[in-house]
Amino acid sequence: MRIYEFAQQKNVSSKEVIEKLQQNGFEAKSHMSILDDKAIAFLEKAFVVLGKEKHKEKDLLTSAQPINSVEKKVLESLPQQQKKSVEKKATEVKSDSKKVEIKKTTKKEEPVVENIQLVIEQMNVGDFSVKTKKPVTDVIVTLLKWGILATRNQIISESVVKRLADHYEIVGVKPSVHKEDAAEKNKKIATNSILKSRPPVVVVVGHVDHGKTTLLDYIRKSRVALKEKGGITQHLGAYEAKTAHGSIVFLDTPGHEAFGKIRQRGIKVADLVILVVAADDGVMPQTIEAIKYAQSMEVPIVVAMNKIDRADSARIEVVKRQLNQYGITVEDWGGDIICVPISAKFGTGVDQLLDMLSLQAEIMELRAESNVAASGYILESSLEKGRGAVATVITQNGVLKIGDYFCCGKTTGHVSSLVNSYGQRVKEASPSLPVQVAGFDDRPEAGDFFEVITKDEYLKAKSSGGSNKSLAGSHYIHKDGINLIIKADNHSSLEAVVEGVEKLSKKLKKGFNLLRHTVGDVNEGDVEFAFNTGSRIVCFNTKVESNAAILADHKKILVSHFGIIYKLLEDLEALAEASKEIEMVRTKIGEALVLKVFDIKKIGVIAGSVVQDGRFTKDGSVVIWRGRNKIGEGKISSLQRDKKSVKEVFTGFEFAFMVQNFSDWMIDDRVECYIDVPKK
Repeated sequence: MRIYEFAQQKNVSSKEVIEKLQQNGFEAKSHMSILDDKAIAFLEKAFVVLGKEKHKEKDLLTSAQPINSVEKKVLESLPQQQKKSVEKKATEVKSDSKKVEIKKTTKKEEPVVENIQLVIEQMNVGDFSVKTKKPVTDVIVTLLKWGILATRNQIISESVVKRLADHYEIVGVKPSVHKEDAAEKNKKIATNSILKSRPPVVVVVGHVDHGKTTLLDYIRKSRVALKEKGGITQHLGAYEAKTAHGSIVFLDTPGHEAFGKIRQRGIKVADLVILVVAADDGVMPQTIEAIKYAQSMEVPIVVAMNKIDRADSARIEVVKRQLNQYGITVEDWGGDIICVPISAKFGTGVDQLLDMLSLQAEIMELRAESNVAASGYILESSLEKGRGAVATVITQNGVLKIGDYFCCGKTTGHVSSLVNSYGQRVKEASPSLPVQVAGFDDRPEAGDFFEVITKDEYLKAKSSGGSNKSLAGSHYIHKDGINLIIKADNHSSLEAVVEGVEKLSKKLKKGFNLLRHTVGDVNEGDVEFAFNTGSRIVCFNTKVESNAAILADHKKILVSHFGIIYKLLEDLEALAEASKEIEMVRTKIGEALVLKVFDIKKIGVIAGSVVQDGRFTKDGSVVIWRGRNKIGEGKISSLQRDKKSVKEVFTGFEFAFMVQNFSDWMIDDRVECYIDVPKK
């Protein structure tokens, strides 16, 4: 049997079993490791003894009274290691009871010592002042002494921020990924605080159409797949699923290549990764990308081999071999990566997958502090009518409550409402549980750090002038390109569309100018801006306000609507190809030799010539050579044969012609004729 199956039989945790095996020389990599007969026999004996010891220990710890003579005899009968453990716990119980009595008699507050740490990164002077609690005027004066002229909103580089931190004797820390930040924060939690278990946050990643959303749809029973355009997820969502093994928070991420940043952002806040691979399709480009992200973030991976109803066992082994090439060695192949065969469509193997997630989370011992100010990360942000800027937040420590003040990235806010993943309004949100938060002063960016602060800190941060960077404005300019205005339903979708258009624009000779790109419906201001700049409006999952639609029709502004990103990019590429100018190439078509020169008053100098090769045309231009030297060039202004104007003259025929701005002809000059033709 496997370790987790034995643990379930004995009603103990898989971690206890693994530790017991490792302490006694048995190999145990994870809860999925297989136990042989020898290991099972050892564990049966070990946990019978351990059960008795735990029972004795429980009896001893039921009272905080000093150990009496009877208890002392029982204590002496225990093994030495267990004896020390019991004595230590008994001492802790007594000391805890004393602490409670002391707290009841006195409430003397200890002075709080501030220990400011500053993340060394690019920021403006106002932000530095707020984060370090130094007067902004003092910071500006210090910079002036160093020869740096800066205002409150002036952006200063990392090196200058580091120099300022050293000057004010502030501890500077390097920016790190979100999980590392959270881990460091957990380490700094006060020792008298109680860490409580929290649900695991699981991100589902994989290639397009490999069954990510269908899997979540089966788990949540909410038909999410039917709500998405074209069957693919367009933005990142977070959902709490209550299972027989407790709550698990799932992050659903898109598989289209344009959403790479969103996938990476999702993995940063996750505890576990479900890598969905279709058994009938195998490892694909976005599968490889997801593997690299998870490995770089050091997030444990569980492989869900989907669509097993469409593949035989030989095909499944081929897919495992493909995974092995990218460092994903499943247990069947001697590795430690759990691989669960499933059919998301029919639900086959999904319960076993949830078991594996629950057991993996149990071994990880996920904990969060509920007695501190809430902090976490933004998963998604958008603008809603009547609510303003809202964002999906997952807290990693602390309980977020209505009325809390917070700072987030370059914006601040005051929590006015909380909506959970079931669409219900709640008063508070525990760690790991996703909620939609309303009350932002400005729309935050996905991935921003979210932290609850005091009201005074909020007012100070708000008055410092820090605000979120707007996505409006010129983002990418292509010379002689097609002007575009992009409107999207949320920040992540907008980010993905902009990135996709940028990549496409760089491939084309006639690209796109993104003059404005914002979240929300198309309004009259967008239409006026499009009219003044000669732009097209591209809508991604957004509508056009009624007044704006009338104005757009009146001003003949083109508005395109899309629900799937690759359709949008295909349409723009076709537009660029259709509107690009035809490239012309200068091509030599003939060569002639000057036989005689005629200088006619009031007309000009005429070159009498013979076509030696090709042809000469009236619409052509010529280059004149004398020996090896080029002596002139120009456009043919007149072409005659037998004293009659003609359009062209062919090889062997004599003709006369004149050239604009050239008259210095001599006999035996060689003349080449050129025309511009479309490039193939």
